[in-house]
Amino acid sequence: MRGQPGSGVADVGRDDPYWLTIPSGISATTAPKSVSPAGFLRAYPSGMTVPAEATRAMQDALARADRERRRADRSAGIAQRHERQVFAEPHMQTLHARMASMHRRAQRLHLAAAAMHVAHADRLKTWADGSRRHKALPGLMVGVAETAGADSATVAVFGPGLVETLTIASDDTAKAAQDAEFALGEGPAREAATGDRAVRAAGDALRRRWPAYGSAVGGLGIHSVAAVPILPVRGTPIGALTLFGLAPNRTIGDLDSLHMIADIVAYMLLSDNDTKSTPGSFPFADGDHRAIIHQAAGLVSVQNGCAIPDALALIRARAFADERPLESIAADILDQRLRLP
Repeated sequence: MRGQPGSGVADVGRDDPYWLTIPSGISATTAPKSVSPAGFLRAYPSGMTVPAEATRAMQDALARADRERRRADRSAGIAQRHERQVFAEPHMQTLHARMASMHRRAQRLHLAAAAMHVAHADRLKTWADGSRRHKALPGLMVGVAETAGADSATVAVFGPGLVETLTIASDDTAKAAQDAEFALGEGPAREAATGDRAVRAAGDALRRRWPAYGSAVGGLGIHSVAAVPILPVRGTPIGALTLFGLAPNRTIGDLDSLHMIADIVAYMLLSDNDTKSTPGSFPFADGDHRAIIHQAAGLVSVQNGCAIPDALALIRARAFADERPLESIAADILDQRLRLP
């Protein structure tokens, strides 16, 4: 077996399902130091008022970072125990090596998540200093985009039949791009999730690969996209992380880094559900569940005796024909101002 320096543990590398590559935008070699919210906020000039919304968001981000640091410490301790047993129990060497690798991966994931939360708190602090208060309070997806080296980012979670159930966007451009994919039924997030692989396209290749979608996002000023599936270890994709570049000929990150960031997002979506957190403080609480669209699809399904995916297709077709947002069509259906087909 090939060993990690100083550990004696098999290093199975990228083919190991528990392996985790740390992107250059995240420092995860050591745990971020525990930072108290009070200490974080003391850096403000005397007499300066920090908006309550920003204060709560910063406190929550720092609390999450501290929890991730403690989880990383626990994972490291478990990994060390298995590392010591690799040669102590030769007949169990493979099992201990695999368990050590799994917990080292968990350690790296927790550290990377902690670093992302700390960076988010710092971003909120910058916003609260007054220079950016004319803009909306930045969400965690802004940091996801920056870490990936992209201008914008979205996460799309899919349900049965590839029905989009949740969208989380870093900004209006990303939200509009994901809305276009949802309305048109084609695009990088769907391809990444269904194919369980990363996809990229830029410039003319973007329009050739997805003609309708490519034209729509081109109108938003997007020149390049990259999408990677979001999935648990050895799991089926539950969605996709999509990154957008606004500069011509821009390459968004490397695939190893993008997969790592998608792993962090998946972890936050599936595991970071601490009941002690402030209500509404879930890292992606600003996500769009497309509730109004799914309610309208349910009504259309009943009215026409068709399946939900077919009802969604009818709503998409009407929105495309009328050049209106899906939400607008859905509202008319629910208010009984419009009946499909």
